[in-house]
Amino acid sequence: MNFHKIILLSGALALCSTALAQQNQTEPTRIRIGDNIISLQSPLKVQSADLDSTKADINITYRTPTRTPKKYPRRSEQIYIGFGFAVPTRESDYQPIHSGNSFNLEVGKRYLYHPSKNYAIGTFLQYSCYSYRLKDASPSFIGSRPEGNYREFFRTDNIGTGLIQRVQLSNRTSAEAIVYGDYAYSKRFIVKGYVDGKKVKDKYRDGTKFNPFGAGAQAGIKYQGTTLYARYRFTNFFNPDHITPEVPRFSIGLCFSL
Repeated sequence: MNFHKIILLSGALALCSTALAQQNQTEPTRIRIGDNIISLQSPLKVQSADLDSTKADINITYRTPTRTPKKYPRRSEQIYIGFGFAVPTRESDYQPIHSGNSFNLEVGKRYLYHPSKNYAIGTFLQYSCYSYRLKDASPSFIGSRPEGNYREFFRTDNIGTGLIQRVQLSNRTSAEAIVYGDYAYSKRFIVKGYVDGKKVKDKYRDGTKFNPFGAGAQAGIKYQGTTLYARYRFTNFFNPDHITPEVPRFSIGLCFSL
């Protein structure tokens, strides 16, 4: 007998005990509660209702409360931050880089629509930057090698958007696929070094050598608020008529939902 039956039975016993105290009865009062009939006598007697269901003096019915299923949100928003590292896959086909010092950073906001509990589709708006530390790239970019000890970097600042799809694999794990496009509003080749003991830094911004638009795809596995992803860039950073080869197209990284 569950909690609801106990409450009903207690109320019925209180009601009937009051009635019995005010009148003399030769036959016990019978109370039907659900599938049981209770005879108010000493000792208390409980029978199945289908044995003597027509002789109950009082009938009490109850309904089992129904639970409304928990609804999932149709729309959600997420702020995120991520970072990754360039991965040369075929070193001879790419500009030589220092892998540990070649990275990307991004911060943005996702807007997701959930047509079902296990699927979401949406878009995002983000800022991203790419920084590649190059090896002996100055002749390709500026036509000569700087004097003294120096370091070379290619960097971009971008505004991007794209399409994201996410499939829920379990309560905590999901898989996602992204296609994105970037507009590089700042592109520069940087040389940092020392000449005659003095620190120097030169930036070269030649619009004929750098492409302003980029596009790529990304796939990842998300566990709770952390996503491990792999990214591939389809487009060139450089104009192939002026600079070859390209910097690596692959990168791997982590993204965190805030």
